[in-house]
Amino acid sequence: MMKKFGYRLDAGPLGSAAELAGEWDEGNCRRAVQLYLFSMMGEFIEPDHVLCPQIFYQTGTFVVNVGQKFDFEILGNGDVIFAERLKNRQGTEINCGRSAFCSTDDYLISLHTALYTGYKSREIWHATAIEGSSCYWDTQRFQEFYRPVAAKRLVQALS
Repeated sequence: MMKKFGYRLDAGPLGSAAELAGEWDEGNCRRAVQLYLFSMMGEFIEPDHVLCPQIFYQTGTFVVNVGQKFDFEILGNGDVIFAERLKNRQGTEINCGRSAFCSTDDYLISLHTALYTGYKSREIWHATAIEGSSCYWDTQRFQEFYRPVAAKRLVQALS
């Protein structure tokens, strides 16, 4: 099981592996990516490589690219999912699609990141304002609140 922590939008990636392994109790979805890959795969991803739009443009390799049909079946443990928010914490539908943003970079920065684990009934590990913490969700629940648009494999590309 991964570390449970409270969600805070401005608690992004940490600057070193020592900080990530240290004491902290809040983070966002980018820190969740950093923590999962460090804890589960032994890879520390520098903050500038886990923040959008950099992670989208340059870090890792696409498993599912924008415009392709999204298929969870082709994902592997530790693949990063990029997703548009569909609903807020109260379950009200919101528009976070590309058309809601002035630039592609602004859109990419708005995307949620989550990790695919592959474990039945807890395939997605992420930190989300919807739960107010880090958590495991199944793919059905994830798709109720988020629309996956792409996925990347980071660790293989960094090794």
